[in-house]
Amino acid sequence: MTIAPDLLERLQERFAPYPLHHFLGIRLVSLAMDQCTVEVDLSPSTDNGSGTIHGGVIAIIADTAVAGALATNFDGKMGFATSNLSLHFLRRARDLARAKATIIKKGSSVCVASVEIVDGSGQLVSVATADFVLTTSKLPGSA
Repeated sequence: MTIAPDLLERLQERFAPYPLHHFLGIRLVSLAMDQCTVEVDLSPSTDNGSGTIHGGVIAIIADTAVAGALATNFDGKMGFATSNLSLHFLRRARDLARAKATIIKKGSSVCVASVEIVDGSGQLVSVATADFVLTTSKLPGSA
């Protein structure tokens, strides 16, 4: 299965008006089938008060990256919701946080993803897993 060549642009347009994404400066960077990369810079709106990106912002980009990865199965038409997000913080992100999500299990009602979050130098700062429940859509080819 391949994704539409304009899917990244359509998802960027879809997410652009979200007040929180706009406020934090979250960017969708790349898409591939079952994968999505999202990033955010350290800024006054993402700073946790000690010169690093707040853990809640890390959670938001992890969740957003999983949504983008799963959206590659639906041509951007989202019919799912996060049911679980588990994060392990390994070190501080001092300049940028980039989350790359990969769908690792596509079930008939629940999909599972893994996420690696790195900083601007490529150092791993956090890892996550997420479960998404399919709500109004089914994966293509599923019963």
